[in-house]
Amino acid sequence: MTLSAQQQQAVERTGQDVCVVAGPGSGKTRVLVERFAWLVEKRNVDPGRILAITFTEKAATEMKERLAKRLPERRTEVERAWVSTIDAFCMRVLRENCIAAGLPPDFSVLDPAVAARMEREAAEAALDAMFGEQPDEMRRLLEALDLSTDDGQRKPDLAASLIDVYETMRLAGEHELPAMREAMDVLPEARELVRPILSDAVLTDWHDWLQEFLGLPAEPVSQEHLSVLGRFRCNLHGIRTSKGYLAAREFKKVVYPQLEAQWIQAWYSGLPELLRAAIERIGIEYSRAKRREAATDFADLEEKLIQLLERDEAVRARVQGQFDHMLMDELQDTNRLQWKLVSLVRGTRSVFFAVGDINQSIYAFRHADRTVFSQYRDAVRQSGGVIDELDENHRSRGEILNAVATALDGQPGIEPRTLVAQREPADGPVVERLVGLGDARDAVEASLIARRVVELLEQGYALGHIAILVRTLAPVEIIGKALDQAGIPYLVSGGRTFLEARETLDLMAFLAALVNPLDDIALLAVLRSPLMGWGDEQILRTGPEGWRQDFEKLFGRIRRLAGFVAPDRLIAMALDQCGYAEALPARASANIAKLLGWLRSEHRMRPRPLAELLEELEAQRKGQTQAEAPPPEAAQAVRILTIHAAKGLEFKVVFASAMHKSGDNSTSVILFSADEGLGVKWRHPVTGAGVSDATHDALRERAKEEDKGEENRLRYVAMTRAKDRLVLSYSEPRKRLPWVAQAVAAAPDSTEADRVVTAKLARGDSASATAEVVAAPEPGGQHDSSASVTSVALFANCPRKYYLGRYLGLDAEAVGPGTGALELGTEVHAALAGQVTESEEALGLARQFETGALGMRAAGASHIEREFDFLLPVEDVILRGSIDLWFEEAGELVLVDYKTDRDESRAGEYALQLRLYALALERYAGRIPDRAVLCYLRSGREVEVSITPADLDAAKSSVRTLRLAQDSLDFSLRVGEHCRRCSFYGGLCPAKLEERANLGSSLPGR
Repeated sequence: MTLSAQQQQAVERTGQDVCVVAGPGSGKTRVLVERFAWLVEKRNVDPGRILAITFTEKAATEMKERLAKRLPERRTEVERAWVSTIDAFCMRVLRENCIAAGLPPDFSVLDPAVAARMEREAAEAALDAMFGEQPDEMRRLLEALDLSTDDGQRKPDLAASLIDVYETMRLAGEHELPAMREAMDVLPEARELVRPILSDAVLTDWHDWLQEFLGLPAEPVSQEHLSVLGRFRCNLHGIRTSKGYLAAREFKKVVYPQLEAQWIQAWYSGLPELLRAAIERIGIEYSRAKRREAATDFADLEEKLIQLLERDEAVRARVQGQFDHMLMDELQDTNRLQWKLVSLVRGTRSVFFAVGDINQSIYAFRHADRTVFSQYRDAVRQSGGVIDELDENHRSRGEILNAVATALDGQPGIEPRTLVAQREPADGPVVERLVGLGDARDAVEASLIARRVVELLEQGYALGHIAILVRTLAPVEIIGKALDQAGIPYLVSGGRTFLEARETLDLMAFLAALVNPLDDIALLAVLRSPLMGWGDEQILRTGPEGWRQDFEKLFGRIRRLAGFVAPDRLIAMALDQCGYAEALPARASANIAKLLGWLRSEHRMRPRPLAELLEELEAQRKGQTQAEAPPPEAAQAVRILTIHAAKGLEFKVVFASAMHKSGDNSTSVILFSADEGLGVKWRHPVTGAGVSDATHDALRERAKEEDKGEENRLRYVAMTRAKDRLVLSYSEPRKRLPWVAQAVAAAPDSTEADRVVTAKLARGDSASATAEVVAAPEPGGQHDSSASVTSVALFANCPRKYYLGRYLGLDAEAVGPGTGALELGTEVHAALAGQVTESEEALGLARQFETGALGMRAAGASHIEREFDFLLPVEDVILRGSIDLWFEEAGELVLVDYKTDRDESRAGEYALQLRLYALALERYAGRIPDRAVLCYLRSGREVEVSITPADLDAAKSSVRTLRLAQDSLDFSLRVGEHCRRCSFYGGLCPAKLEERANLGSSLPGR
């Protein structure tokens, strides 16, 4: 294949450093290879004097293989050439100069999972030492940090947060934390804004609080300052015409948060120094641990080579003098530390040739800094150099590139760039969209994917031509299940490890249960696995004591052999005993064989206690260092990959799937950047809410914007992997989100060439391998084995409403306009659970509760649970529900249910819900709550609900009544009675309701 004119110009560019902007499918690897060959053939450069840096070992190997074919007469020189990853380059130079670098000649490089474990141990050791030296100060620090919230995703902890900062500093090339930035004093501005508000007769509900606020001294900041801020409950609804509205809005939206951050930072003055000291000690402890092992981690390779080149002029001159040319691939994926190293190595004499594409920068989680490439490009342009733009796409059909441009051009994080297709247009659909609808929307999406794969195979595509790309690993199990049911072989790679496969997790849980008989989490995993095969109902009925007895009966002999028999033999004995492996697919069997082989090898090389071996397995699982075992048919299988793993690959057919699944966007309690310094999210000492200081707030907002750009670039990479066909699939979300608009724009409903398939799985639907491949539907004509608490309460209040709304699934909004109350309720619950919400009204209602008497008690509780999901067996029904809040404070157990209703006359209807929650809480907390409180958030009114034994017995009877009604299909639906107890269906007659529900037969009970 000859080079295009664009490619040829880039290859032969001279007289300047070269910057090649290489769009997807533009042949950048070919350009790099040809640049190397051109330098050797046409410029007479020795291959040993060219340093070529690639992003992965795989890319380095591929480049060497291509060069060997391209330059067969110089194959030996090419094989010795400096073509490697940056880490391999560092290791080669450090081994040649180990004494000068202060490293032992036999130093090793730690496996990432082992390095992560050692770093965690170092962090815990550093914190323990600081606790021993300064117990009071460290206790105050832990109480001050907002470690009790989860930011909507994961539970933060101090060690993990400090490690994040430490690693960010290392990979940014920073060795010291900058001084804490002083908070801007906004108190004068706040006081100035108060004047027009106080003179406004409409804003009288603000006046008392504002007078209290104005009475506070400027400094020092005391708890009274924070208490006053905590009592701020003023809203802006219905006052837009007021003369003080603009000032009030400015105060609430801008000045108040800034003032809160300023006073919180002042209140916790001095504690950031403890954080700085802790980060420094983590580095010392971690370095000490690595020295004991005569080992480095990958960041050390770069750090130590930088230190060597900076302090040893002779070594620097020798390394720089070795190379006349440097070629660097994927410059947009370089971090600041690596760029500093590259700059030192190239010096002033090497010609630098860099290839990259900012639109394909997707490794921010590894601290890649895409601005490295943009700044290099700007520097080349400013020095008078030409930027080589490769916009010819030799991979994808034009329809795919048009879809990419339509969906993503102008989106955050995407540079506008025209991609010019070099292939002919296709006949028939090229870009398609599959949308899963309904309650089982994820299963529906997976079934649509499987059905479409079957159709593509029938059209002549091979299994190996098809890739299913996912953002995260979460949807892999459900997609894999649908493919299995359709008989489609597949291989998961690029992110998922064999230690994350279902069968491997089952066996790891089995070993954990052998080690610790009281590990109920491991035991539950074994109970629910095919090792024992229990269902949730059996688990709930039996209870922990029964679980342990049954496990002991089945595996007691194997437990007694633990410590005397190799771990792989323990698992083999369990597999033989329960027949676990008999019906497993080939992929699962391959993973089990790989696990047994790993355990056998580890036990033979380094025998150690089973508990220690399990810890190492868990560390490897989190570090993702072991690929999943390929099934026997792996050469002919559909590939399931993460988008990150698919970068650099191409497939004839690409499914960009589960587009509704995003990555972990949680924000750490402690954030760092080289320009802003350290930012902290503190715990408000009065309300218990998390409050970011000014730096943390700025870094959090920056991260939010960066995340948007990263998600768009991930979609860009996913879509541009496709050669012939692109299928966008997702589960329809409840709220319209930006990526849905992008998918619709890429594959609109109205085009003839493109195809849009939507499907919904409803009660009674069936599935087949050639249609929708989904889990078996619930059988009809039987009573449910489970029911939600709200369903029980709904049935007790109005059987008709229950029958039409819950049993048949006829939505109230189908016959009447919605009020938005459900959406508000969801937002309020999210706000009260500490999650992010944009709703002003929801935040106001949440703050009103948190600053009330009940909310203050909850904030100081010794034990607290929010959004507490439960399953509870009652009257042959598994009852499921979610308790808004329960807490224990001063020995009193309190159950709370929030309501955002404007109409507060329905407390009696809600009483049954709280009584069922009380029964559930008895199962989990060991006793009936002392109080059950219905809390109306708008008014702050608290309604005590009676939970006497008689009340709880009556609640159980309500569950029994529902079960009996389901058995007999008797919902008391006689004509004329359907709307006497509620107006849910707006007075429509039964015939109209039947027509709307599309029932096709008369309603029971007429």
